[in-house]
Amino acid sequence: MKKEFIKILALVVVFTFGIGISTYAFTTGYSSFDELFASEDGADYTIKTDIGSDTTILALHGGGIERGTSELVEALSGYGEYNTYLFEGLKETNNWSLFLRAIDFDEPTAVSLVQDSDYTLSVIGAAGDDEVTYIGGQNKLLAELIRLHLITKGYKVKTLSLPDRIAGIMDSNIVNKNKLLNGSYQIGGVQIAISKGLRDKLVADSSILNDYSDSIHEALSESWPIIVSHLQKITKSGGSKSNGVNGFLNKLNPSKPNFDKKINKILEKDAKTPQDLLENVEDDLLTEE
Repeated sequence: MKKEFIKILALVVVFTFGIGISTYAFTTGYSSFDELFASEDGADYTIKTDIGSDTTILALHGGGIERGTSELVEALSGYGEYNTYLFEGLKETNNWSLFLRAIDFDEPTAVSLVQDSDYTLSVIGAAGDDEVTYIGGQNKLLAELIRLHLITKGYKVKTLSLPDRIAGIMDSNIVNKNKLLNGSYQIGGVQIAISKGLRDKLVADSSILNDYSDSIHEALSESWPIIVSHLQKITKSGGSKSNGVNGFLNKLNPSKPNFDKKINKILEKDAKTPQDLLENVEDDLLTEE
């Protein structure tokens, strides 16, 4: 009885405070690519890349692992403006055995690609028959921008944070290991988790897949560059160089809290459309340059 109480108490602490670990820890899968490589037949998975951009889009659980994620990333690749990376399961059954959590995803090609990218987006799967997109990651502005573009098209989107297990905000999540903005600020990436119900629909109906991918493309290619231009101005005027230090140490950048405060202030205005968000960014950031 005492042991059961301790287990329950530990779970409460983790889910309440998110201390030190991700709730991905409760998901089965390999803990490193080396472990996967040593255990699985190389013919049962493939890695596909397309390189030539400052923005990278990842499908970490593509192919038969989380059906529909590869299809979306490939649709986005068709615009010709992004790096793409797909790790795909090729087994006839049990592709789930190839699962490698985003916080453990250290396949060398993916790591190198993300580290050389200014902006990153990861597409993973979520359970459930409802047609919903869960969005998270450390880049809160880009996440909100993508959310607004999707809901404008009529898609249901929920924003996640800890303790949600697919919030995507851990430093260890590969999507957050991209370049620092202007060499000064770690803004991380965006993780979108698409429910099985919606993924099945994207795979079955190319018109819906094209509409969904077009919404994300518009956010990345049209709206996001406008926001970046404003972010770069404030980092140039008030940023202190981090000398390439990423992760936790970059959070000690003395101007980082003020930068984060500005971002949170923009998000608190609760924009209803992508244009509202762009106007809020311009109003708040330009007036403080």
